[in-house]
Amino acid sequence: MIKQSPSSSILSKSVLVLDTLGKAPGAVRYSDLVEQTGLSKSTTHRIVSILSSEGLVHFDKSTKTYRLGYRIMEWAAKVWQEFDLREIAQEEMNKLNKETGENINLAIREGNEIIYMNRVESFKPIRAVSTLGSRLSVHYTGLGKALTAFLPVEQQIEIAESIKYDTMTDRSVRNSKELLARLEETRRLGFALDDCEFRDEIRCIAAPIFDHQGITVGAISISSLVFRVSKETLLSWAPKLLTASKSISRKIGFVGGKHCRFIQEFYNTELKF
Repeated sequence: MIKQSPSSSILSKSVLVLDTLGKAPGAVRYSDLVEQTGLSKSTTHRIVSILSSEGLVHFDKSTKTYRLGYRIMEWAAKVWQEFDLREIAQEEMNKLNKETGENINLAIREGNEIIYMNRVESFKPIRAVSTLGSRLSVHYTGLGKALTAFLPVEQQIEIAESIKYDTMTDRSVRNSKELLARLEETRRLGFALDDCEFRDEIRCIAAPIFDHQGITVGAISISSLVFRVSKETLLSWAPKLLTASKSISRKIGFVGGKHCRFIQEFYNTELKF
């Protein structure tokens, strides 16, 4: 007896149909669904019939098209109600901490400020510590830049022009023009750098976390003390950081798209400085 591979199972084919409908910009005709999934007509018909009977797919008789069913929406709503970015990011944060030995931070943005939500501390004797729940202006930190750089341009400008540019070090961003330039650099690289801009003794790199709509919902960073880790070494960890941010993004539904084309291309390209 030939053992059926996982990729040929009815479950995997059903997931393929659901995934195709979920990624489609609108309702899908049966012929297009067959073409896009690569399944036979009979298999596609059998699967959509089962999924429709379970409320996972909706068939519109007037247009003879298919889309995701309301049961999927109910499940999605429950997932988002129980969504905890800290819990979802924990595994990747622990991994980064183990690989680098440095502090790994998680933050979200509220207005012009970031809020530290979680941290995995360095296991080394002297650590760069951030207080959970503390707030900082987005212009001070790599986390702030990562959280702001992928917003719509109009929103970036609005934020940049509304900030009070107090300086913490000689390297702190001093005005909106400089911040917008740093945000552009962040988009180009895919990650942000804080080069002793908040504290003279601390550098960090930070990468955005995207949700299923390609919207930035958080950012993670690797922060280090300048006497212990060189700038070159910190930058060499950027691929690890981006791998972690991509993994977290995938876990909360990020699949790419036109609205986040750049970051999708960056994730699939070798990092070069």
